[in-house]
Amino acid sequence: MNVLFRADAAVDIGTGHVVRCLTLANRLTQEGIAVTFACRSLPGDMNHWIAEQGFALITWEADDPTVLPPPVTHYLQQHSPDWLVVDHYRLDAQWERSVRDWVGRILVIDDLADRHHHCDLLLDQNYFLHPEVRYQGLLPPTAQCLLGPAYALLRPEFETVRLDLLASKKRQRPALKRIQVCFGGSDPTGETLNALEALSSLRLPDCEVDVIVGASNPAKTSIQSLCAQKTGWHFHCQTPHMARLMAEADLAIGAGGTTTWERLCLGLPAIVIAVADNQRQICQEVADAGAQLYLGTTGTVSAEQIAQSVLSFAHNPALLKPYTDSGLQLVDGRGVNRLLSALQRCI
Repeated sequence: MNVLFRADAAVDIGTGHVVRCLTLANRLTQEGIAVTFACRSLPGDMNHWIAEQGFALITWEADDPTVLPPPVTHYLQQHSPDWLVVDHYRLDAQWERSVRDWVGRILVIDDLADRHHHCDLLLDQNYFLHPEVRYQGLLPPTAQCLLGPAYALLRPEFETVRLDLLASKKRQRPALKRIQVCFGGSDPTGETLNALEALSSLRLPDCEVDVIVGASNPAKTSIQSLCAQKTGWHFHCQTPHMARLMAEADLAIGAGGTTTWERLCLGLPAIVIAVADNQRQICQEVADAGAQLYLGTTGTVSAEQIAQSVLSFAHNPALLKPYTDSGLQLVDGRGVNRLLSALQRCI
């Protein structure tokens, strides 16, 4: 069995699409399935990271993601993959039909529900109050849907760390001792520096701060320099230890992207800012479920607002527990297992 992934990462796209595809790809290889990635070469891409993990990789340069380049066409014709996994906001039913004759089945990973798809299976891991109506009229009648954070594609260490946290009861916090700041791999809107400005304005002498950035973050050098000037501030770039760092934190400040499900899985309360339009509804609905504190969209949230929110938790750490409890109920870290079962049922 062989699987082809079509996803891109870049400074303006972010890294979330490739990150969750890598999570699934690693699990597939454990099952003895051959995996290949097809990704454009873009500023801030993750192509080197994909290759370093040992995956076959097809790359090309193109502004238009809908262009099917000769290397990908050749691969499809020669290998006829059993599954094509498409995780890309710019690709839709028209593109999927163009490759249908060369693939066995198509899995689409989507968050937007804003376009038609020609697929056999669709996964949307986001939390919505009425997920069953989101894709009505957008899919073939035979397509199956896997909807909600029960299918969140998290690396296996999150389930392991979650079980350790539940056994140790570490999330029963007497005080706010450690804050994590993470706005995804690229942070194109510069929210990390805004959050650090907020923390710099507070007197929290007993609180440590973990600042996590991706290698494609354009401000990473400035962020690292700022952390070096602060006692108890720790800088992490492209860390492989996200689950452990989340387990050690009492509060996160971050974006509404794929790290949302990682935080919820580990019961980590978060102050959240939507850094893209497609995050707004998700951020609000997760907040309405009591699982995070949503402040608003990028460009509308001041450092002072962030500081006041942090201060409220510092003065009353008991406020953190309801967010922890709600998050743990929404995500259990077994989404990849559920997706793998669904793929096997379709074969």
